[in-house]
Amino acid sequence: MRRSIAGASSSRFSGLAIAALTSTKPGLIRLKTDDMATIKLFIMAGQSNMVGRGDLQELPYELKQPNYQVLWYGSDGWRPLSPPTEPLPWSSDDLQLRFGMEVSLGRSLSESLYQSVALVKYAVDGTNLGEQWQPRNCALYCAMRDRVKMAIADLEDQGYEVEVAGFFWMQGESDALYRPWAIRYDRNLTRLFAQTRRDFGSDLPMVYGMVSGDPKQIPYLQTVRTAMQEFDQRNHRAIAVETEDYTRPDSIHWDTASTLKAGEEFASAWLKLGEPQTPLPFTLQPQFVMGLIAFILLLMGAAIFSWSARKSHRKAKT
Repeated sequence: MRRSIAGASSSRFSGLAIAALTSTKPGLIRLKTDDMATIKLFIMAGQSNMVGRGDLQELPYELKQPNYQVLWYGSDGWRPLSPPTEPLPWSSDDLQLRFGMEVSLGRSLSESLYQSVALVKYAVDGTNLGEQWQPRNCALYCAMRDRVKMAIADLEDQGYEVEVAGFFWMQGESDALYRPWAIRYDRNLTRLFAQTRRDFGSDLPMVYGMVSGDPKQIPYLQTVRTAMQEFDQRNHRAIAVETEDYTRPDSIHWDTASTLKAGEEFASAWLKLGEPQTPLPFTLQPQFVMGLIAFILLLMGAAIFSWSARKSHRKAKT
């Protein structure tokens, strides 16, 4: 069951109460508390549905307000997340007063974790994984990586200790238009995620959306979907989010309701992956030790009895 994203009480959160107070660097904010703390940072990347087409006029009142539990790396640096979040510098001017899944994603994550979170997004309309997002080409991937590193450095300048906690990917429509990209989507996604983990953490959780839409307009849609499903089954630290029931006014781009739904469901998927698990060291419990000693004594007793019986049998023969 999806959880509600509306109406969180700030009293539920501990440690990181964020406010735009004073700043030593344009675009940055300070914490209210003197004690700097660790903050989880989440990366968002992909193409148009990650960019977002959410309409500010359709957003519920409470979600239009600045969210002081979610830091957003916008055009002017770090600020409390406040819609609209688009356009970013590389986005189309047509995206005035728009937003993406970050509005509900950030709220859902911060509410579930009972702490503030930071979001940084680099997503570009109409882009493909077959060439443009491939790390070896160092085009979009390097731009995304450099933006994330800049965002991290800006937070560290303000005294934060930053933990890169997750990577959210929504992309695939462009690759589903061209067969050579579609049939290589699994391999290309593997390369993208592997490089992202090399850059930001070897056990970084990955959440990605299943591409969906009108097969008449996206001829290799099922090829890309199959690749995504197979990738999900092979990778225990990656999880796919189904988007087939999302509503689209133009058969590709989500409407406001589905954009908010995506944020909730991507957050829920990340929570299912959980924190990286470190194997616990083996320790001998007293009950185990006593049982082991009793078992050894039993074996020794049986061996002595068997030896005595054989010895008595030999004496009887002589």
